[in-house]
Amino acid sequence: MQIPSSTYRIQFNPRFTFNHLAGIIDYLDELGITAIYASPILQPAKGSEHGYDGINPAMINPELGTMEEFEVLSSLLQKKGMGWIQDIVPNHLAFDTNNVWLKDVLERGINSSFAKHFDIDWEHPFYQQKLMVPFLEAEVAKCLEENKLTVQFTEHGFFLTYYNNYYPINVDSYPLLLSGCFDDEFNHVNAAVSALLNNISTDIDHWKSLKQELIKPLMLEPNFTSIQEKLALINNDAAVLSQLLSSQHYVLCKHTLSHTQINYRRFFNVNGLICLRIEDEQVFNDYHRLTYSLYEKGIIHGLRVDHIDGLKNPREYLDRLRSLFGRDCYIIVEKVLDVKEELPASLDIQGTSGYEFLSYINQVLTDNHGAEKLLDLYKKYVPDLANYEDIVFANKLSNLESYLNGEWDNLLRFLLSLNLIEDEEIRLQDLKMALGAFMCSYPVYRAYVEQLPMESGDENMVAVAFEQAAKRYPQLHYELGVLRQLFTPHPDATRNNNRLIFIQRLMQFTGPIAAKGVEDTTFYQYNPLISHNEVGDQPCVLGIPLRQFHEKMQERIEKNPLSINCTSTHDTKRGEDARIRINIISELADEWAELIRHWQEINEPYRKQVGDTRSPIVNDEYFLYQAITGAFPEDLQLTEQFVTRTKRYFTKVLRESKMLSNYIEPNLAYEEACAKFIDHLLNPTHQFLPSMMKFVKKLIGYANIYTMVQVIIKTTAPGIPDIYQGCELWDLSYVDPDNRRPVDYILRKKLLNELNQKEQEGLPVLLQWANENYEVGTQKLFVTKEILQIRKLKADLFLKGEYIPLYPDGGDREVIAYLRHFENDWILVVVPLGVVANTGKSLQIKLPPGAPLNWHNIFTGENIEGSNMDVHELFKSFPVAVLEVRQ
Repeated sequence: MQIPSSTYRIQFNPRFTFNHLAGIIDYLDELGITAIYASPILQPAKGSEHGYDGINPAMINPELGTMEEFEVLSSLLQKKGMGWIQDIVPNHLAFDTNNVWLKDVLERGINSSFAKHFDIDWEHPFYQQKLMVPFLEAEVAKCLEENKLTVQFTEHGFFLTYYNNYYPINVDSYPLLLSGCFDDEFNHVNAAVSALLNNISTDIDHWKSLKQELIKPLMLEPNFTSIQEKLALINNDAAVLSQLLSSQHYVLCKHTLSHTQINYRRFFNVNGLICLRIEDEQVFNDYHRLTYSLYEKGIIHGLRVDHIDGLKNPREYLDRLRSLFGRDCYIIVEKVLDVKEELPASLDIQGTSGYEFLSYINQVLTDNHGAEKLLDLYKKYVPDLANYEDIVFANKLSNLESYLNGEWDNLLRFLLSLNLIEDEEIRLQDLKMALGAFMCSYPVYRAYVEQLPMESGDENMVAVAFEQAAKRYPQLHYELGVLRQLFTPHPDATRNNNRLIFIQRLMQFTGPIAAKGVEDTTFYQYNPLISHNEVGDQPCVLGIPLRQFHEKMQERIEKNPLSINCTSTHDTKRGEDARIRINIISELADEWAELIRHWQEINEPYRKQVGDTRSPIVNDEYFLYQAITGAFPEDLQLTEQFVTRTKRYFTKVLRESKMLSNYIEPNLAYEEACAKFIDHLLNPTHQFLPSMMKFVKKLIGYANIYTMVQVIIKTTAPGIPDIYQGCELWDLSYVDPDNRRPVDYILRKKLLNELNQKEQEGLPVLLQWANENYEVGTQKLFVTKEILQIRKLKADLFLKGEYIPLYPDGGDREVIAYLRHFENDWILVVVPLGVVANTGKSLQIKLPPGAPLNWHNIFTGENIEGSNMDVHELFKSFPVAVLEVRQ
């Protein structure tokens, strides 16, 4: 197995292609990277900025380059000894008329070669044997009235068009469209149509061939002109168009109808992402065929599986994946692990994509005593949002009722179809509510249930969910009891199997409810310290004891030593260094409280009345102060670009929070008032900006140290460090799409060249250069490069070495210290905590028996001897220390 010592996450898009990556390979190699960690590269919707909206799993994204260019890139990487971990998306594809599988489903319906590839309910009572297509801006009648739905003829056949969407018209409708276009002797048309109808279930290649026999002569003159004339008449006849629409294998409808009814499984509540039945062996094989061929050729060496929790049976999928790719393939999964759960040990994978690591490091770098003051301060300003668990439940339920009601109804109907409810008199509305209460009470994303009785961990989670649901809805005691029985074995094999089938289906929706209710709603509502409003973290817990962090790291080396250590991803809510800055507020809680009082006072005249609301509301205002403090440019130079980015970002915040605006019915007046408020805040002639910048300047002094602390822990603690693109320098970005802005690699190459040059002149010169140029992130770059290069040389030490916590004499939160040890290799890490309150008191770290006595500081070049380390001496030349054994 080719296990990387470090990875570098690349977000491919039409502006950053295979050739662009080829241009920075030398740079990444010098930095110390040993593997590319690539966003999806299979063909997505045209212009995709992220690649998670695939349309053809059998083709490389042509906007990134050709297969030949990809192979050239691969050979360049292999010459450097660099591997490739590929992000794959087996849960869903784009609901796009260019989706090669879906297009056939739209044209042939249940007869399509790919009808069973997608998770479609063909027996849905409102859409019998048809696929719901919820993308219209208005009702069908309105769209017809405004001529937004028309019929067009191309070299591929007839289509219903809606803007740039071309929905294929089924062949049954061709006689209607072609009648009167030709002389009576034009018999081949009817013959060709009959041939198609007689082969309606044939394979896709044969179907296309038969269809071309029909279409090709129709494209010739005078036939083509005759058809266009006929279509001109049809497009002006709403009755004929309505008839045509009703006879298709799909039902076009207004996009908001999907909130209350849906007959395909979506990624969360995104209409434009339709889920696959990857549990079907044919679908599995079709989806992975190209990816596996790339693995066989040695172009890719590992996989990252996106949204594993969306799959019907994640463990079965991973077993099948392992069987296909073999024992030597490095496989990790995107899995959001709550503090209450662990990655199932039985999964045949190397680990996760690292959200849990982000949470650990985020928590240990937060002062829990100061955070308690911030929680009290927040409750004072926003008393209505005091109980986090109540907020989470309410937001889960609100999203279920408002956006996922169709899925909710489908689950109930599926439950009844399996004949699992013996009480025929049970009130279905109460049963539905009990089902919703259970899902919204489920404490983690989902369980991986394959048999009854369940494993003890899953049983505990289910018990907690039913207990919480009963507390919130005591009137549903009976209905909850009926549902509770479904999670226990039944003596009848058929009923037992049906219970298992239902549970697995149910668990495909507890995850989306959690994601929408927590990450996409609560994390924009509950704002005591928004650095913890982060995937994998929890904002109701601010700061953990140092001993707990060490225990987590020891568990990690035992259970998940090959998981990714991430601190920024394309999904994080803010950049890793913005998060550091905001965390430092916990060490300046009293000063922050006074600043908030002052800022609210001076900015009150600029809050505008919108209806009955002073805008922004206090909760949004408090969020905004933190967001700007975290993201303000490191050089303290205000730019128009930053103002624009902040306003764009905050509009997203308001819509995600769903308190006074949302995506479906945006409150434009409130959003505009908030935008004007931001204009005021970032106006140099007003009082706020100078006050805020003074505070940010103070934060930066501490943040520069903590940023290096974060890098050092990420690169030396158990796990494989990932550098998200560009994050070797400061990352002060907002949430996506802000965190996918182009990376300035010209600057990064220049700085790394300078760093290497200064290193040749000696470490004192290098340290001076790094310290003097901190505004562009040279300290962070220096620390990153030094450790990644050591990881390259001592891979086993970091991948296999034990983790030994060290606790200094004289302080409990002043220092994080630990040893990594494997065979004859050792590394000692000592980094500061409590930087703001650091009094410089004497702290001693005593090394355990058997540890080396002669050490070399990799940052300063200093040599240290003995079993007792004086922390003050270690930090005398540079504020962080990593020591290797002196040869």
